[in-house]
Amino acid sequence: MLETSNQELILDRFCGREVHPITSATWNLYLDDELERMTLCIHIGAGPGTILNEDTKELDAEPWWELNVVDADLSDSSLTTGSKWTLPDGYDESRGGSLTNFYYCEHESSDDNQIEILAVDGDRLLIRLTGETIDVNFYDGSKDPTKLLVETWFSRDPKTLRSMS
Repeated sequence: MLETSNQELILDRFCGREVHPITSATWNLYLDDELERMTLCIHIGAGPGTILNEDTKELDAEPWWELNVVDADLSDSSLTTGSKWTLPDGYDESRGGSLTNFYYCEHESSDDNQIEILAVDGDRLLIRLTGETIDVNFYDGSKDPTKLLVETWFSRDPKTLRSMS
């Protein structure tokens, strides 16, 4: 059984790297009755940062990140080592609206998302997620986007459902 992963949500900001330990990592594949399509929902919860920048130390943020792959052809057999999906935009009306939700102190979408299954162990998936979002402390777009990175084991949880549409 592979156990290698970084167990951290990494945020590469304009002013340096921030690291938050992962507190939960779940996924679920289900039929979205409204869309009549399958949805792969991936959710990360993280704790207070172990490495923070000066401007975010007092925010006490415990971020979380959700990504949703919406596709009529998705099935359990789609979830194999090497499977990849791209979500270029966090919002896609043709797929039911919000596909991503990144929360730090505000809810924002993430763009340029890449999802890759690195390994499968029963109902556990080792997944690498990358994406980017508006800076977590400057919501006016004046700073470069924050790059997001996670590589960890996710457990299947039927309660992991898309939170926004």
